[in-house]
Amino acid sequence: MTGPPKKSKAALPDFADARKACRTPVEREQLALVLKARWKPAEFHEFARLHFFKNGKDYPTALSYRRALANLAVHYRGLACPGSKPSHYPHTWLKEFRTGGSKPMPPRRIGLLQRGRGQNHRINEEEYAWHGHTEEYRSMIEQQARDYFRISPGQPVHVNAWAASKRAYDRKLYNEAKAAEKTAKAAKQAQALKPPKKPNPRKLPPPFNMDWEGHSDEFREEVADWARADRGLAPGEYVGPRWWKIACNKHYELTEE
Repeated sequence: MTGPPKKSKAALPDFADARKACRTPVEREQLALVLKARWKPAEFHEFARLHFFKNGKDYPTALSYRRALANLAVHYRGLACPGSKPSHYPHTWLKEFRTGGSKPMPPRRIGLLQRGRGQNHRINEEEYAWHGHTEEYRSMIEQQARDYFRISPGQPVHVNAWAASKRAYDRKLYNEAKAAEKTAKAAKQAQALKPPKKPNPRKLPPPFNMDWEGHSDEFREEVADWARADRGLAPGEYVGPRWWKIACNKHYELTEE
């Protein structure tokens, strides 16, 4: 006699792990915002796995889900308003993930599952485990850390030391870029020098100056009399070089001999 047929296991509802991780009404409201933003379970799973993993674990834990929800809730807080749409709040990572075919990252080695002390909940590009770094780039930064901190080849480089070396490398690139920009700007300014000033057409030639060596004392006194007459000065009163030049230019013309 055969027993009753075994019941097939029911498929887990969408976001079952995320729902199970929620502990408070606030976290459930955060999950509701993610659902309203039209995230798929696989997308949310990969986001929590890559950005909020715990040391040594290549999968999202309950804490990873809660931290991912808190992060996305800040981004999608405007969706709580009536009439708001997910298209009003595009998410950069989600857009890139979907553009790449929604393919999850292959399993990571243990070295890429270690985070340093004092880091934010969400991983960033300063860390060794950042998924955007290539192995060649990690090796280059690691060698710089060994040279600076004098770490022997047989000793591992701590992730915090790697992050410090990464920041130093970024500062070096920034300073080099600023220096190159400053050099290029100086070269551009040197090529665009202002043309020499044109001679002032109102500037009188030297013969109209009172102290020009070609003038005789009699001529200087004659022009001084014209200046006194123009200025209404008494005979014999002092006439300065400026008014002497004005009177000379007014009453005489320069001719070429």
